[in-house]
Amino acid sequence: MSLFSDVGRKVEKTKQALTDGKQEEYVCVSCEELVDEDYEYCPHCGEETVEPVT
Repeated sequence: MSLFSDVGRKVEKTKQALTDGKQEEYVCVSCEELVDEDYEYCPHCGEETVEPVT
């Protein structure tokens, strides 16, 4: 189990470095892209399916 924990920590550290530590709070259910605010339409695919990340 520790191998998976180590990998998970490395992935999270890399993700935080790439996003400048900013946590995305919304996701488009259609294209599964993360977005930084609650858009009416997804800026990636244009669908009206942006939801809060739970």
